[in-house]
Amino acid sequence: MSAKTASLESRIRQQWDQLSLHEQRLADVLLAAPGQLAMNTATELAQSAGVSKATATRFFRHIGYESYDAARRQAREMQNSGSPLYLQAAPSASPLGTLIQDHLEKEVSSLVNTFRSLEDDQLEACVEAIASAKRVVVMGWRHSQTIAMLIYRDLIHIHPDVRLLPRAGDSLAEHLAALGPQDVVICVGLRRRMPALETAMSALSEMQVPILYISDVLAGKPAKYANWVLRCHTDVNLIFDSTVALSGVCNLLCSLVARRMGKTGSYHLASIETLHQSLEELE
Repeated sequence: MSAKTASLESRIRQQWDQLSLHEQRLADVLLAAPGQLAMNTATELAQSAGVSKATATRFFRHIGYESYDAARRQAREMQNSGSPLYLQAAPSASPLGTLIQDHLEKEVSSLVNTFRSLEDDQLEACVEAIASAKRVVVMGWRHSQTIAMLIYRDLIHIHPDVRLLPRAGDSLAEHLAALGPQDVVICVGLRRRMPALETAMSALSEMQVPILYISDVLAGKPAKYANWVLRCHTDVNLIFDSTVALSGVCNLLCSLVARRMGKTGSYHLASIETLHQSLEELE
């Protein structure tokens, strides 16, 4: 990593011994919640640390930034990327009840705004493609795989051939090579996406495999390879992205697929239930 692209935290740690006591006080405030840098002016930040604006200006130049604005641009880029470190706010004196209410209102807003953004024609096309696909592959990395697992767990009850990728110990090529236009791949790509997602979607697009892409509002570069894109609101007031809207959309999507598959899906589910009983797998 070059000096120009080094993170705020690494710059501070590298220069810590050379910082004055006042600069170290400001550094402590930023290390506790670096996202403040994206939201506050230099004056506000200096006040929160109990130092002068001049100290704040010297501090950012001391750790290698051209200016305070350059440091703030980098912090905003980190926030937009979804870094939890930059999304957490400074410690709040608000009562717990207030934080809970604010969180609830934000979650409800994310759910409502996401469902309002859904387009009937696009959703119907996704449902038809999944219901009629020979194979359905659901793909996601890191926290996106948690959402991919939700989709997989629902679809496996109604569709005869559903697969979850990536799988431990396997390469993607071993599974993607057999896919074609008769299949559908559902890709989940929430912010802080791994490069492997875009690479896989690019390859699938070249193979003419239909792709449904479920993402956050920004969607990112992988969206250009998708046949359909469902964007979900994930912003919250606290540190971790919301998954409420994602869960709701995935539940709706899978339920509509089950409705579209009709008797075929019901027969498959009935067979599974019969085996559950004979194998005594469930209470």
